[in-house]
Amino acid sequence: MSKGTVKVTVEKRNEYGMVIIEDEGCGIDEQSLARLGEPFYSTKQTGTGLGLMISYRIIEQHQGHISFASKVGVGTKVEIALPYIKEPVNIS
Repeated sequence: MSKGTVKVTVEKRNEYGMVIIEDEGCGIDEQSLARLGEPFYSTKQTGTGLGLMISYRIIEQHQGHISFASKVGVGTKVEIALPYIKEPVNIS
């Protein structure tokens, strides 16, 4: 994105913590939007198409989900939902 703004919001929605990222970039066409997260799919010339796929898997492993909404010429909105931890976790 060469110009415009990026807005990041964190909020609670039911039992989920939400991270919402919105931009005013060029947007993503419907064909590309449907393929986001596919292994080896990239719109970048030097991209591997693995980064977003790995992100999807990490979020899913934590019982969360990620969604995209976009309109060409308007921008893109990404919502990442992760469940709240009900019990403290001891990491050692």
